[in-house]
Amino acid sequence: MGVKKKFLSFCFAGASGATVELLSFNLFFLFLNFPISKTLALMMALSLNFMINRNITFLARSGKATKQFIKYAIVYSVAITINLSTSLIMNSILSPGIINANIATVTGIIVAIPISFFGSLHWVFKDKIPKN
Repeated sequence: MGVKKKFLSFCFAGASGATVELLSFNLFFLFLNFPISKTLALMMALSLNFMINRNITFLARSGKATKQFIKYAIVYSVAITINLSTSLIMNSILSPGIINANIATVTGIIVAIPISFFGSLHWVFKDKIPKN
C-alpha cells in the first residue's frame, strides 16, 4: 500500500480514535476536570488506534505485537504530550465552556497527527526491506 493510501487509512483510524476520544472526553468531563477527562479519553483512543493501525493501516500483524506496542507507546507518548499540551494551552486561552473545551481538544488532535503518522510509518510499523 502506498504512502497516500496508508495516510488515508491512518486518517480513518484517527477519525475513529478521535470520535472515541471526543465522546469519552465529553462523558468524563461531566464528572471530572479537564486534564483528567482529556487524559482518560486519550488512553481510550490510543488503544483503539493501535489495533486499527496494526491490523489495517500498516498490515503489520506479522511483527511482534509487544515490540510494536512499545515503539507505538513511545511515538504516541510524544504525540500525546503535544496533543495534551496544545489542548491545555488552548483551553487556557479560550473562555470556559464545553464548546471551547471541545475546540481545545480538537486542536490538540490536529497538531499531533503528523507526529503519530510519520512515527508509525517510519518506525513502529516500518515495512521490512527484503535482503538481496
